[in-house]
Amino acid sequence: MLTSNLASLKTQLKYLFRILKIFLAVVLTLVVAVVIYVSVNKKKIIRQVTSDISNQLNGHVEIGNIELSFIRNFPHVSLLLHDVSITDTLFNTHRHTFFKGSKVFVSIDVLKLIDNKPPIKGIVLQTGELYLYTDSTGYTNTYLFHLKKDTASGNKQSEAKIELKNVLLRNVRFIVDNRSKGKLHDLVIDQLKVKIDNQENRLLFFTKAEILVKSLAFNKLRGSFVKDKVFRGHFNMAYQKASNRLSFDSINIQLSGQPFNCSGQLEFAGAQPQFWLRLHARRISYDFIRSALPQKTANSLSVVDINTPLSVSANITGPLKGGNPKVAITWLAQDISLQTLFLDFEHASFSGFFSNEVEPGLPRKDPNSVIEIKGFTAQWHGLPVQSEKITILNLSKPLLTYDLTSDFSLTRLNELMGSKTLYLSQGDAHVQLNYAGPLAKNDSTNAFLNGTVSFKDASIEYLPRNVEMNKVTGKLTFKRSDVFIENLHCNVLNNDITMNGQAKDLLTLINTQPDKAIINWNIYMPVMDLGSFLYLFKAKGSESRRSDKKSVLQTMADKMDDFIENGKLHVKLNADKLIYKDFEGRRAVADITLLNDRYLINNVSMDHSGGHIAFTGTLLNKQDFHQANLKINMGNVNVSKVFADFDNFGQNGLTAQSLEGKLTADIEASMNIANDGHVIPATVVSRVDFSLKDGALNNYEPLKKLQRFIFKKRDFDNIRFAELKNRLEISNREVRINRMEIQSSVMSIFIEGIYDQKGTTDLSIQVPLSNLKKRDDDYNPENIGVNKKAGKSIFIRGKPGPDGNIKFNLDLFRSYEKDKKAALSKENEPPYF
Repeated sequence: MLTSNLASLKTQLKYLFRILKIFLAVVLTLVVAVVIYVSVNKKKIIRQVTSDISNQLNGHVEIGNIELSFIRNFPHVSLLLHDVSITDTLFNTHRHTFFKGSKVFVSIDVLKLIDNKPPIKGIVLQTGELYLYTDSTGYTNTYLFHLKKDTASGNKQSEAKIELKNVLLRNVRFIVDNRSKGKLHDLVIDQLKVKIDNQENRLLFFTKAEILVKSLAFNKLRGSFVKDKVFRGHFNMAYQKASNRLSFDSINIQLSGQPFNCSGQLEFAGAQPQFWLRLHARRISYDFIRSALPQKTANSLSVVDINTPLSVSANITGPLKGGNPKVAITWLAQDISLQTLFLDFEHASFSGFFSNEVEPGLPRKDPNSVIEIKGFTAQWHGLPVQSEKITILNLSKPLLTYDLTSDFSLTRLNELMGSKTLYLSQGDAHVQLNYAGPLAKNDSTNAFLNGTVSFKDASIEYLPRNVEMNKVTGKLTFKRSDVFIENLHCNVLNNDITMNGQAKDLLTLINTQPDKAIINWNIYMPVMDLGSFLYLFKAKGSESRRSDKKSVLQTMADKMDDFIENGKLHVKLNADKLIYKDFEGRRAVADITLLNDRYLINNVSMDHSGGHIAFTGTLLNKQDFHQANLKINMGNVNVSKVFADFDNFGQNGLTAQSLEGKLTADIEASMNIANDGHVIPATVVSRVDFSLKDGALNNYEPLKKLQRFIFKKRDFDNIRFAELKNRLEISNREVRINRMEIQSSVMSIFIEGIYDQKGTTDLSIQVPLSNLKKRDDDYNPENIGVNKKAGKSIFIRGKPGPDGNIKFNLDLFRSYEKDKKAALSKENEPPYF
């Protein structure tokens, strides 16, 4: 059995060897035949290949040398062309060679060559350049791509076409230089390997590429896309013969190591061939996106910096024959860090869009470009921020528009601001900001800002005065650098306050000249207790709750503090009722300007004691006191209450306890006011021009002492008198009484002199002898005039006695007048040198 099987195997191997011998003999015969044919027809082959190239092109072809190789690409013949160049007819003018190659390998199908058909099946080009040139007039050397017309067949082009199966390019530069369109494409092909499957309706390209993009500029003035990026890919493409269209779908490529998924289409048909390209990357850095765009666009995008990868898609469409393509880029950001010219954000999420064609038909350049961000949410140093839409138009001169909202606890601002004047202890805020202006950080940036800041149940402490505003509600509105305070309601030291105000150019001036900023402030209070506001007279404290750590908004806080301390606050106050200790005014109206070192009292008026009071003046802030200069007008007020309320104007010659009547007065006064709000009497210097009607003196001690000399049986406790008019001059607690007529129910007298409690009182009282006649109870006193002759009179002089109290004595020899004249003469003496 074994012997039989071995015999059978032997027979089978014998037949196999015979078959192999026959096959090898046939192959050898074919090889010998081909070699003989090629050897015999070498010149014919070279001539035919060269002719095929020339027939396909309309330019001048030069080949340095040609070699044939049968072994290199068996069973095809390889043709090696050295130093090949192709030029157009105007080469001597523009000096750009259409094609040049150091080595060109051409694979030839011998059977087609025998059949007199185009034999070239593959090309390998090593170290070469293809330069497509168009000058400024529109002349182009790309006509060399067009097939020559067959003169024998009229206008018909040669039907014989080269059908390539393989193309391999190594170290080849491909340039499209269109001077009329300003386009420059410059590609350095390290390797491009293409296998071609020629089907009935289409060509399939199986491609492997590694290409350095030196320039992909559709407009050189605007810069290049993907400049200096290396393109790598292994992908397939299809060319539809009928529609003259090249397309590829969802191919994976890389640009300088960044992976992309890419689809695209090139439409070669028609007078205006077009292309479109879609790119998508799941994780791509913002820096890479900027580097892949033209320089001007990248510079515009540099106003934002993102340090977390994005998901990006780009659609690029445009003409193949020059002109700027339309670029549309979309991206999605999730939980990224974002830095901008204005603010930096954490945990930002948003979708974005870029296009260089806002208005169809206009040039696709920066002025017609837009960046749009939607659904923006982020945190700014822990504060939540939202924006429905952010838009940047005209990237040559970027115009930014955005809406921004935020809701947060006010206490979060203390650490961010680090203010030395304001401390927020509670409350909530809602911020809504809208901006439409240049995308540039400068002193006028805030001039394009609009928005509102609403407060609810806030408590704000003003640290220099240690005063707290409680239950603060209201709204601040920003309109192009102007600030409006709307219905700001609060409670300050049990005073219920409603405020409205506005400040022109505040957001600009606070950055440039905070001392020039002015707030016009309107305040309404049902009841104003002035005692609660005595803190305004206290020296500003130096205590601050600011930590040594530099705050995020340190600069802004410093500017706000500078404004609060040095800006101008113009206040208009309305109070239904104004009280201070026993003083009470009604329908109070005040117009006051608060400066850093003084208060300007433009006008203050109110109803008081049945009459009206108005005054103006200044209050200068000193280190330990305040220097006041006032002009006061009183009309028909209760004199007793006025003197009581104003602390007898710093003197005790005439006091509230002694006076009755309706007072009208013009007062000019200066005084120092202590930090607790009381007047320092010794500093009062004033001039009082007054008129007192329906007046009375009650228990006025100087007059009561006259009873020791005259009219001892008359009532000096309550003296009614006619209109009392005079000027009082007060200085250093001394009252100078100018000659004053007193027509009273008791008697008629004229009084003048100085009254004080420092031992310098010197009064002169003239008592006309007509007073000897007793006056009836219903006597109505009338003035005769201070300068009228009073007739025969007796004179009484009052001066301090040994005990310091005033002593009255008869002045028989008119010594008061003599001393007065002597004092005036001494004052008028020229200085002695």
